[in-house]
Parts: sequence; C-alpha cells; structure tokens
Amino acid sequence: MKSTKRRKSNTMSNLQSELFLDKKITEVNGACPLATVDIEDNIKNRDWTIENYGYGPLNPAVPDPGFWEEKAQLWKTDLDTVKTARCGNCAAFDQSDVILGCIEKGINETKAADPREVMELADLGYCQLFKFKCAGSRTCDAWLFGGPIRDQARQTMPETETENELTEIVSQLDKASQTHRSQANRLEVLKNSLGGYGR
Repeated sequence: MKSTKRRKSNTMSNLQSELFLDKKITEVNGACPLATVDIEDNIKNRDWTIENYGYGPLNPAVPDPGFWEEKAQLWKTDLDTVKTARCGNCAAFDQSDVILGCIEKGINETKAADPREVMELADLGYCQLFKFKCAGSRTCDAWLFGGPIRDQARQTMPETETENELTEIVSQLDKASQTHRSQANRLEVLKNSLGGYGR
C-alpha cells in the first residue's frame, strides 16, 4: 500500500516537474517575483551578483578602467566584442509584460516617481538567473546569448507595424479627446440653460 502511494506521489512530482520546465516564475505561480516589488530583496540579490558574478559597471555611460578589460580577459576576447554582451540582450533578461508590470508596481509603491520613466531610462528588466531587477546596459559573467525575454507579439512586430499601431492609437486618442471636449461643451451649455445647475 505504501509503495503504491509513493509511486503515485513520485509520478505526480515528475509530472509537475515536467510541466514547470521552460517556465518563468510568473507562469508557474502567477505572482510577481519578490525582488520586483521588494527593494531590500532586490538589493540583496543584486549585491550578491556584483560580488559573485561581476555585475556592472556602476555607470555604463562612462569609461570604467579595468571593468571591461576583466570581462574581455574572462571571455578571451577583445574590448569591442565583450561590450556587446549586455543584460539587454541576455537570454535571462526578462522584459515580458507581466514582469514589467511587476517592476512598475514595485517602483510605484510610494508614488514617489513615475515608474515608466524610471524603467525606460534604466532599460529595466528582471534577471531570471539571479532574481533581481537589472539595467539593460550592464552585464555580468553569466551572460547568455539570445535575449531578451519578451512577449511574442512585442518581439516579432516589425518597426513599421509598431509605428502604424502607434499612429492609430494616437488618432483614436485624439478623436476621443475631441469627443470629450464636445461633450464638455454640451454639458456646459445645458448647465447654463438650467440656471447654473450645481452652483
């Protein structure tokens, strides 16, 4: 009897393991990864990655003597080539809509900053290897070719399609804005004809 239960349990465990293969954490449990919404957890994981996997440089916009040279030595390549391996094109760099929503939620917790602006300026994503928010222009020793992770529709949409969609959305917003202005004007006329209703 016990061996039958154990076999059933192992079968269920194996089935669950197979179902979870090739899944991101948000696909498995539907929740935001802790580091996307908890700054302390994020910093702890980021600092660990700095110490153990050379995450950096501190400021990718300025030369960092020694940083890129160490990376070139590690990968046995030249400086120009090693500088092309960035978090933004790493296969573990997650910029799926769900993850970006989680990051936005975490940044917007105190309403102190515009999360979209912060995310765009830093080209933020989530490192699926080391579980922290990372900037697209940085790198680490565990860089993987083939990224970033994005939703299929966003990733494969040609630039002209994107431009056409943006133009269509702007046009729809403009029409909606005109409609709202027209309705506001009509309401004002009605309000005045009723002798200043609501005053």
